[in-house]
Amino acid sequence: MQTRRQALLTGLSLLPAVALGGPALAAARPRPIEGCVKLPSGRRIGYAEFGDPAGIPVFYFHGTPGARIEAGLIADEATAAGVRLMALERPGIGLSDYQSGRRILDWPADVACVADVLGYAGTNFGVLALSGGAPYALSCIRCLPERLTQVAIVSGHTPMCVSGAPAGSEDGTIAMVGRRPRLARLAFKIEANRLRKHPDRTLEQIASHWAASDRELILCNAEYRAATIETLSQATRCGPDGIVTDVTLLGGPWGFSLEALPASSVSFWHGGCDPIAPPGMGHYFQRHVAGSELTIDPRAGHLTMLKWHAAAILSRFTAT
Repeated sequence: MQTRRQALLTGLSLLPAVALGGPALAAARPRPIEGCVKLPSGRRIGYAEFGDPAGIPVFYFHGTPGARIEAGLIADEATAAGVRLMALERPGIGLSDYQSGRRILDWPADVACVADVLGYAGTNFGVLALSGGAPYALSCIRCLPERLTQVAIVSGHTPMCVSGAPAGSEDGTIAMVGRRPRLARLAFKIEANRLRKHPDRTLEQIASHWAASDRELILCNAEYRAATIETLSQATRCGPDGIVTDVTLLGGPWGFSLEALPASSVSFWHGGCDPIAPPGMGHYFQRHVAGSELTIDPRAGHLTMLKWHAAAILSRFTAT
């Protein structure tokens, strides 16, 4: 019988660090434009750009854990759609400085500052989020409704601290991270070390609990496989504190209710074969978020929902 510590370590190796985050830039391609925006507080937010530099502005919020480069999975689609896709890293992830005591509702102010610095002061922009990025996209509806054109949330994870919310396959691990943060930090350190020493083996262990379509997408493509490993490495670049905070915030109270959000142009996209954010989460969002639409692909998993439907998702932003 596994001890609590062994169960957590096993769970963290299966936590959708990629499945909640996603794969990234194809290794054979040039590196994207990357950098940091310095906020008025002095803290830095890391970002990477994909797609059309002169295109419609859309900010991408990675999963939990994830990193800026995961948005490279849909770089070609962003270019074809005429979208400038700017992937931001939350505090303590990748190039972004850690922020002690941060809240989900702190994120919209960071996004607004970054938008101003990157040339969109006084103008509107879109938001595209994957999985654990869902609460951050919704917090922008809560705090920045006047700045948003469209919001798209793919494989979004619902709140875990509200009655009636559906469960996903990794909810137990997410809850355990919140209860045992010190143990979680140790576990993430161990996993980061395993990733450095045995990257392919570690990725294959993580992918063993994905939907079949997601495994095929990543493991059968050498470029995506290498880029996914890089995404995981970037997620732990600053140490475990950023990831532990991100997971804890996802599993805790978000600081706002879905019913209280102002009506907005928001679409939810879910895969019917996704165990992490199953279709029930999409239906839950649609019932509770005013003005929202839902698309379910019964064949898709967590990542393939984003990849297979990228053109349709991005067309929402260029049609406004």
